[in-house]
Amino acid sequence: MRSLVVDIRLPKEEYLKVYQSYVRQVRAVARSGESVRFPINVLQPYLTHHGVQGSFRLSFDDDYKFIGIELI
Repeated sequence: MRSLVVDIRLPKEEYLKVYQSYVRQVRAVARSGESVRFPINVLQPYLTHHGVQGSFRLSFDDDYKFIGIELI
């Protein structure tokens, strides 16, 4: 298993715009400098009236398939 830490600042309007479109993935740059894509719906539990903000640890299997996310 492998994990990356990303800092996300996504205003609610942008989240809804992406969530309602055909695009179902978010692209972010991890603190390590690596680019990562993951399903936008995993951010839904962290959505507030301000949007999604925070530092998250993304977990992947050895084939880079998304496993989970946690707020850190």
